[in-house]
This record gives sequence, C-alpha cells and structure tokens, in this order.
Amino acid sequence: MNKILIFLICLGFTYGFAAEKKQDPVVLKIGNQSFTLKEFEKNLNQMRVRYVNLNPDMKKRLFDQFVKEKLFFTAAQDSGIKLTEEQSENIERLKTMYVITNYISKMLQENPVTETEIKYEYEKNPQQYQTPERRKLRHILVQTEEKAKEILEQLKNGASFEELASQHNTDATKQRGGDLGWGQRGIYVKEFENVAFSLKKDEISDIVKTQFGYHIIRVDEISPAQQRSLNEVSQEIKRKLEQNKIATFEEQLKKKYKVQVDYSPIEDIKTK
Repeated sequence: MNKILIFLICLGFTYGFAAEKKQDPVVLKIGNQSFTLKEFEKNLNQMRVRYVNLNPDMKKRLFDQFVKEKLFFTAAQDSGIKLTEEQSENIERLKTMYVITNYISKMLQENPVTETEIKYEYEKNPQQYQTPERRKLRHILVQTEEKAKEILEQLKNGASFEELASQHNTDATKQRGGDLGWGQRGIYVKEFENVAFSLKKDEISDIVKTQFGYHIIRVDEISPAQQRSLNEVSQEIKRKLEQNKIATFEEQLKKKYKVQVDYSPIEDIKTK
C-alpha cells in the first residue's frame, strides 16, 4: 500500500512539473540560455503592448524583435561590453526619480486631497475655472501706414474686407481673406490683442501698429467666457492641490533635515 502511495505522489509531482513547463514553454534558445513564453510576455508588458489584440504578423514581428534583443545582448555580454560611466549615471538618476515618485505617491496616499477640498477650491476661485472668451478675427495687414489709411478709407466707403485682405495682406492670411480663426487672450501681441478684444461683433478697428506692420481688425464672432462645472474640473483641481501638498511636504522636509542652501557657487558651473 505504501509503495502505491509513494508512486502516486511521485506521479503527481511529475505531472505537475510537466504541466508547469507546458504553461511556460521555452520559446527561444541562444547557446546554453533558454527563454520562456513568460519572459516574452514580460517584455511585452514592459512595452505596454496588448498582445491579444495583435494580428499574427505583428505578433511575429514583436517576437523577432525579442529574439534580436536577446541575441545582441548575449553577444555584447560575451564581448565584455559594459555601460559607459555616463549611461550608468543616467540609470542611477532614473532609479532616484522612481524612488522619489514612489515616496511622493505614498505621502499623497497618506494625505489625500478630499472632495471637500476640491469643492472649496472651486467655489473660492470660480473665475480660474472658466473657458476664456474666444473671438473669431479677421485682419488686413500691410507694411506702411499710408497704405493702411488708404484701405481703411475704402472700408468706410463700403469695400469688402475679405477682398481687400486677399489683395493686400502681406502674411499667409492673404489666401483666406485675412481670416485668423478663433483665438483667446494671450496668443496675440499686446497691441493687437488690446484692440481686438475691445471691439464689438462686426466692428472694424482703426489702424493698429505692431512689430508685423499695420493692421485693420474685424471681429466676426464672439464666444463669451463660460463657467466649467465642478465635475469637469475636479481632476484639474485635484492635481493643483496635490502640487500644493507636495510643496508643503518639501518645506517640512527642509525643516526636518535642517537644509541649508548656498546658491553663490553654482554661478561658476560650466555645463557641457
């Protein structure tokens, strides 16, 4: 009876080992090295590739790349190739950044931004969470004030803005009748922007001088600023408040470790 029991136990171990090998078969051999299916899958995971969604040809190409990588790495090791000092330093810096990221994640998990904090920030500064006013603008751009005055007079007499822009503009908008498309404050030069955002819809400006020349501006459409909902901006606010918490952590750590900083020597550093 004991012999039968021992035989069955051994058979079970043998079957289990064979099943495990079958689940993780060797897919590549290079000299004395063997690489399994799980190693290939791990490689794919590192590349964030969803293998199950790939067609057969792409699967083969990815596997061929895996083979090439292992083959060249083996050859490099056999040849005594090592990382350069700079490469080693870069890897160490990358490790440092990973550790810092993990530490900050831990601190934020222990001190999370709450829904109450998000709502309070939203209600305290609603103007910060608006879609800005946008305007659809058109302009005529010439290089002399005399020419601009001549065109402005024609506009006052009923000439087509689009046609004059197509005839005289000195920039790329000449091809589209002076159309500048939609824009918001902050993307135009100051002199142009101040006038463009002071006009009413369909109103034509006087002559505006900028570094690009002499403009005449028309506002075709206005999309007013709109308040974004709390739901729309909650993640944006959360990231902002997390940055505030990180800044607070930093100040606490500086006190804890009695950090002292001297900026004067860094002025003499010469970068490569």
